[in-house]
Amino acid sequence: MTQRKQLLRWGLWFSAFAGLLLTLVATRFIEYMPEVEGFRASVFLVTGIFSHFSLITLLVYLLVIIPFALILPFTGAVLRQLLVVAASAGTILLIGDTLVYAQYRFHITGFIFDMLWEAGDDVIAVSWFTWLITISTCVATYAVYFFANKKLWSNIKAPVFTRFKYPYLALFFVCLLTSNILHLVADAEYDQKVTSLVRHVPMFSPATAKMALLNGGWVDEADIHANRQKMTHKSGSQVNYPHSKLESSVDANPKNVLLIVLDSARYDTFNASVMPSLTQFSQGGNVQVYDHHMSGGNSTRTGVFNLFYGLPGTYWDAFSSNKVAPVLMDSFQKHGYELGIFASAPLTQPAFDRTIFSSVKDLKLRADGNAPWQLDQNITDNWLGFVEKRDSINKKPFFGFLFYDGIHGTSVSENRDKPFQPSWNRVDHLSLDNDFDGSKYFNLYKNATYQVDQQLDRVFTQLKQKGLLDSTVVIITSDHGQEFNDNKMNYWGHGSNFTPTQVHVPLVVHWPGKAANVYQHRTSHSDISVTLLQEIFNIKAPVKDYSLGYNLLDMERDTWTIAGSYVNYAILEKDRHIVTYQSGNYEILDQTARPAKDQSLSPKLAMDVMEALSRFYR
Repeated sequence: MTQRKQLLRWGLWFSAFAGLLLTLVATRFIEYMPEVEGFRASVFLVTGIFSHFSLITLLVYLLVIIPFALILPFTGAVLRQLLVVAASAGTILLIGDTLVYAQYRFHITGFIFDMLWEAGDDVIAVSWFTWLITISTCVATYAVYFFANKKLWSNIKAPVFTRFKYPYLALFFVCLLTSNILHLVADAEYDQKVTSLVRHVPMFSPATAKMALLNGGWVDEADIHANRQKMTHKSGSQVNYPHSKLESSVDANPKNVLLIVLDSARYDTFNASVMPSLTQFSQGGNVQVYDHHMSGGNSTRTGVFNLFYGLPGTYWDAFSSNKVAPVLMDSFQKHGYELGIFASAPLTQPAFDRTIFSSVKDLKLRADGNAPWQLDQNITDNWLGFVEKRDSINKKPFFGFLFYDGIHGTSVSENRDKPFQPSWNRVDHLSLDNDFDGSKYFNLYKNATYQVDQQLDRVFTQLKQKGLLDSTVVIITSDHGQEFNDNKMNYWGHGSNFTPTQVHVPLVVHWPGKAANVYQHRTSHSDISVTLLQEIFNIKAPVKDYSLGYNLLDMERDTWTIAGSYVNYAILEKDRHIVTYQSGNYEILDQTARPAKDQSLSPKLAMDVMEALSRFYR
C-alpha cells in the first residue's frame, strides 16, 4: 500500500473517530433539552447529533486531508500531527461550550470571546482550581487524539478498515438524510417536540422548506395554521430613532437626576437584613417603590440598554454600529446637565461607550482598583468628590450614573462585615449542579450585596447633608437578577432564562414633590426613560415615537414586555413567557422555565411584538 493510500485511509478513520468523540461530548446537551417526547423526536435527536458532528469531521477529511494526500503525500507525518492538534482544539472548545451552556444556556460566540478578552476578570473570576481542571482537560484530550493517531497509523493496513468503510459511510448518510427529513417536516408542521431540540446543539441547522412542503401538499396548512406565528423580525439597514424631532424644555429650577444600577441585584435581597440602607431610604418621604418591576433583559447589555433607550435589546447591534445615543442622554446634554458617570465594570464591555454614552466626551471607561469591591469604593469616592467639587463651583443641574459591580462579582472585603454565614470565600463554578446545596454561595452573594449597600449609605448620607434630596430624583434598580437554582432546573447566575429570579429587580424612586407609595402594577425598565423624558424634559410627543415604555405611574398598559438576552429575547407575560430563538422557533414556558400549561399563542400578540421589534428601523 502506497503512503498516499495509507494517509487517505488514516484520514477517513481519524475523522470518524473525531466525529464519534465529539458526538459523545455533545450528548451532555441532552440534559438541558426539554423532555424528548415521541419516536420521531428520539430518532431525530440520535441521528441528528451523530450526523452533525460526523459531517464536520468528514468535511475536514474532504477539504484538507484528501487534497494534501493527493498533492503532497510526503507531508503525511506533519499533517497528522497538525490534525491531532486541530481535533484536540475543537474538542476542547466543545467541552468548554457544554460548561458554558450548562450554566448560562447560550453557546460560546464571538461576542463572549470578545467580552472575556477585553474585560477579563471584570466579567468572570477564574479560580486556580478551575485553571487546574482546564489544563488537565486540555492535556487529556490531546493525549486521546495522540494515541488514537498512533494506533490507527500502525494498524492502517488491517482488513477491518476496508471491511467497515462502506457500512460507516452508509450509516452516516442515512443518519444525515433521516435527521434532515424529520426536521424539514417538523418545521413545516411547527412540531416543537422536534424543532425545540435544535437550539441546544451548537452550529446545528438542519434543513427547512416550509413553503415547498406546503405548496407540494406534503403537509396540511389548515391543520397547522394556529401554530404558524413567526416571532422573529427583520431589521432594517438603518435606524429610525426617534421617529420625529422631540421638542423638550426644563423648568426654571430643573431637578438633578441620580441613577444607581446594582449589577445582578435580585428583588428578594431588597430587604432590611441584606440591604438595610436602601430599605431605610425606601421608607422615607417622596419615595415610590415598584414591587413588580421587570428588567429589559437577563444580562447587563440588554438590561442597561433597555433602561436608557426604553427599547428591547434586539436593537443593540443596529444602535451600536451606528453609535446612536439615547434620547435621554441627548436631553441631559442639550439642557446643560453636568454629567457624573462612574462605573465599576468597564464601559467598553458591553460597549456602552458606543451606545448609551456615545455622545459623552471625556468618558471615564473604568474605575481604579482590582477587586470589584475596591472598584465600587472607588466610584463612590469619585461620586462624592464630584458632588463636593460642583457644589462649590456652579449650580447647574447634574445627571449622575453609578454602576456597582460588587454583587455581580460576589466580591467582599475581608475588613468589612459579612453577616451571612456560613459563606463561600470564592465561587467554584465547577461544583454547581442540580443537586448542589447553594446556601453558602447564596450567603456569599448576600454578603457582597450587604457591602454594596454600605456604599449606597455613603451616597445617601451626602445627599441628605448637602440638602440635595429636595432637588434630586434618585433611582435605584438593577440590570438583571441572579439565580441560584431556585427552580431546581440547574440554572445558576443570569443570562440563561427569563424567570423572575433573573428579570424581576428592585426599583426605588425618590422624587421630590411626589407622595410616598408602594405600587403593585407591573412596570419595566422601558418606563424609566419615558418618565424622565416626560417629567424632567416636558416631552409631549407620543411615546411610541421614541420608546416601547410607559410613564411609571400609568396603570393602563400592555400585559406584556420584552426582555433580551445575549442571542435571543422573550415576551414576558404575567404567568408565562414566550422565549424566541434566532432560528424562528419558540417555547412557551411558565415562571419556573418549564413548559406552560397554556401553550396558545395570540396572533395579535405576535403582530404587536413584530411591530415593536421593527418600529425603529427604516
